[in-house]
Amino acid sequence: MVDPSSDPAPPAPRPALLRRWARAAGERTRSHASGITVTLLAAAVVSSVLGTGAVGRADEMSDGTVWLWTSPVGEAVRVNGNNAAVDLVASLPEAAGVDVQVVQNDEYLLLYDPASGKVTSVDLRRMGYSGVLELGSGGDFGLVLGEETAAVIDRATGEVKAVDPATLQPTGATLNVPAPLTGGAFDDSDTLWLGVPTQGTAVGVRIQGEDAAITETLAVAEPGTEIAMTVLDDGALVTDPGGGRVVAVRGDGDPVATDVPVELEGAEMPVRTHGDVVAVTLPGTGEVLTVSDPAGSAGIGHFPAGDGGGTATAYEGRVYVPFPEEGTVRVFDAQGAELNPVSLPGAEGPLELEVREGRLYINSPHTGVAAIVDPDGGATVVDKADPPPGPGDADGGAPAPQPLPGGNVGEQPETGGAAPDPGPGTPASEEPSAPESEPAPAGTDEPDPAPDGEPDAGEAPGAPTPVSVTAGDGSAFLSWPEAYSPDAPVDEYRITWEDGRVTVGGDELDAEVTGLTNGTTYRFMVRAVNSHGTGPAAQTSEIVPGPQVPDAPADVTATASGSGTATVSWSAVEGANDYLVATRAASGENPSDRTSGQTSVDVAGLSPGETYTFTVTARTEGMVSGGSTDSAPLTMPEVQLGAPSGVSHTVSGDNVTVTWAQVDGAAEYTITPRGDGGLGAVTVTGSSAGGGQLSHTLGRGGTGRCYSFTVVAVGADGTAAESSTSSQSRCEQEFR
Repeated sequence: MVDPSSDPAPPAPRPALLRRWARAAGERTRSHASGITVTLLAAAVVSSVLGTGAVGRADEMSDGTVWLWTSPVGEAVRVNGNNAAVDLVASLPEAAGVDVQVVQNDEYLLLYDPASGKVTSVDLRRMGYSGVLELGSGGDFGLVLGEETAAVIDRATGEVKAVDPATLQPTGATLNVPAPLTGGAFDDSDTLWLGVPTQGTAVGVRIQGEDAAITETLAVAEPGTEIAMTVLDDGALVTDPGGGRVVAVRGDGDPVATDVPVELEGAEMPVRTHGDVVAVTLPGTGEVLTVSDPAGSAGIGHFPAGDGGGTATAYEGRVYVPFPEEGTVRVFDAQGAELNPVSLPGAEGPLELEVREGRLYINSPHTGVAAIVDPDGGATVVDKADPPPGPGDADGGAPAPQPLPGGNVGEQPETGGAAPDPGPGTPASEEPSAPESEPAPAGTDEPDPAPDGEPDAGEAPGAPTPVSVTAGDGSAFLSWPEAYSPDAPVDEYRITWEDGRVTVGGDELDAEVTGLTNGTTYRFMVRAVNSHGTGPAAQTSEIVPGPQVPDAPADVTATASGSGTATVSWSAVEGANDYLVATRAASGENPSDRTSGQTSVDVAGLSPGETYTFTVTARTEGMVSGGSTDSAPLTMPEVQLGAPSGVSHTVSGDNVTVTWAQVDGAAEYTITPRGDGGLGAVTVTGSSAGGGQLSHTLGRGGTGRCYSFTVVAVGADGTAAESSTSSQSRCEQEFR
């Protein structure tokens, strides 16, 4: 906690005019600060949470709220499910244009940028930027948060790591499960369920202490079957295409298998399902299979939902099927009767559906619109570009949320006089118009708008996340990465704690704090300052200075253990609670520090051909550190492209889909058809098929009946791998 009397002025709120200008223009072109810039309900709250920390111990506003991503501007907004209002904004400017994955619970927010492989953690209890994890680009990773646990899943390699949700550092040894994996979510009992297609099993994983361990292994299909999985409130449901059945698994009983009247090849389900009804999407036929009470009576139904729909989601006994090209979500009851659709005005691109906090959230990540569906089926529009409330303004001057066409009944949630839900066939309401901009109240330090409605020219820096810290005898040593500051150089970094502060120059990335009291707990905040203002705070872990320091680790070694990954190992130090591993690149592009409670750690996100040195420091429980030991320099190998494994193809109607496993370092894949189909070779990036698999669909043409496909990986420089893999030749039975 930081003392109010010693804390610097909070960062200025984002200009309301800028947001309204951006909404009217349809896109935003300005730069943002690095990390996450959080704008809160009022200036007093900004000061408390991002400045002094007086309110930082618990975010009382978290219940009933969900974070939604907007790709073009690189922003996540927190939406209140009770009134559809935006109350927080989080900016990740480096990820603008990227479909960032948002993982959340009431205590932590994780933002995963798959393009860069960077994960950023926000501690919502203290509203601090608490950790960064670099997974490397091109992988098939899953991040999952339980009530009190977190894990990182590498579906391609089968590795599962328990991590601290605040720091994102591993807490124990890596659990290895036969790859590839499918699914990956916690049920309500905090069991993490994964599908293992090569074994035909579903496994339940528990975080026991600091380690991930398998507690359940249940057979659900023949080994090698391409299963799909959704995690339920209690257990999971798995499709078994070979057996023509669905199988429900739980931790306290035998699997329950139910035959189904449809083909399950290529079936899709959401990663997590809430409630007693499960929706199984069958893309090849445009149908949806419903399973009611899957571990009990297992009622089965199926109905046509239409071609072009995405993965269906069940919510409160209804089934919601997104149709991105229409900007709508079609709604059905469990028997397949179609209800009023939910239309999102102006939506473009994919539509993401998630049930959370008792409501269904529909997000258009490529635009500024979303919708909330309540348990009765009423739908309400969310304007993600609407500014959060300002100082002294209970609702920010924004218009009341507008109801959307949709829902199965003519009722809408109470939204302060919103119009009733229109019946079927009623045109979608127009997107709400932007309210007139209002001058900032006195004391908010909001910059004056630029002339002619142009956005402000500059932004304060981002948070210098993560901040590493070690304690000494009455002292602490902090280090951090350079803050993202595209609009002006960083002038200084301000370090604050409960009863003090220190400032260092903008070209300095570490500081020693002395005069601390041994045995006292401290937490530090670091902010960057440029000519446009003071950025948000990055926080450290708690430390307790003391006179007893551990020895320096011995036998520090580093070896390349994969494409872009090195394993650093050392001998245990008596009295050490954990170890800090700093990575230094010859080029100066240093990855984030790692921590480990073991005697080894994997450092991912390294560049081929780059040379790295790893420094290991032992720390006591209070983060008191002693000497450090460097590894010998390690030069990462250049990427050698291999042949893709698991190449196969399936035929459905007029299409043939080729599937293969991802290859490390590959940017594209060349698919060369064989047989009598008359198809030409294509070079594609491939679409994710889950479990580390990629796929591409081609038209069959008019005469083709026999097919085989050869797939070869291609590097970013256009060089093809020397080896390739072919699917088995197969002729189709039907003649057309």
